[in-house]
Amino acid sequence: MTTVTGSSAPAAPGPVTAVSVLRMSARHTIPVVALGIALVLGGCAGSPTLEPDPTPTGPPEPTPTETSDAAVVFTQPTTCAEALPAERIAEIEQNGLILLGGPGGRYGTAYAADPSPEEQAGGVTCIWGFGDTEVSSVTVSIAPLAPATRADVVESLTDQGLNEGLDGDASVFWQEGDEDFEPAVYTALRADSWISVIETVGGPDAYDEAVEIAEEAFEATHSPVP
Repeated sequence: MTTVTGSSAPAAPGPVTAVSVLRMSARHTIPVVALGIALVLGGCAGSPTLEPDPTPTGPPEPTPTETSDAAVVFTQPTTCAEALPAERIAEIEQNGLILLGGPGGRYGTAYAADPSPEEQAGGVTCIWGFGDTEVSSVTVSIAPLAPATRADVVESLTDQGLNEGLDGDASVFWQEGDEDFEPAVYTALRADSWISVIETVGGPDAYDEAVEIAEEAFEATHSPVP
């Protein structure tokens, strides 16, 4: 994906809590090069050659960010199998995790005491964790987003102290977390979708994986406009 802009790091809890509400763009610049133009005036011998001052060099101008909102349409998944590509789900399972919460999970929507914010918004939350301890490891939430509810979602995310930035056409809210206390969080808000990925054990590697999973969730739930 692209690199998050807006904060110092780039930038998606345990069991689903308010943290699951959690939770970059064109970097091409066009250098302006001034070319000196020699203008030779014809006429009698000895006529001077005039060399006007070259056009001053201005600062690079960024290429406008290309957005995909107008080119794709969001489809809300109803199962966890629809939320991510089969290859990603297989990789998660190969790491010893099982689907604990969410449609088709061991506990369905009852893994957490209360519905996640994304579930409350009409979406799904899929929680993969360890089958023996039943501790969550990777949580993926996907929900629709409408103009009427966007401000409330943004306020909830900023209230949690997450970093803010841009990732292409998405407003992102994130934290890298650490291996001791804080999860890695990456949430992307687009015009019509809300995708959140949380890795219970944070840190740089976990954060990078959260970003990758969020990208895959976007691809799995968005398709070109016919």
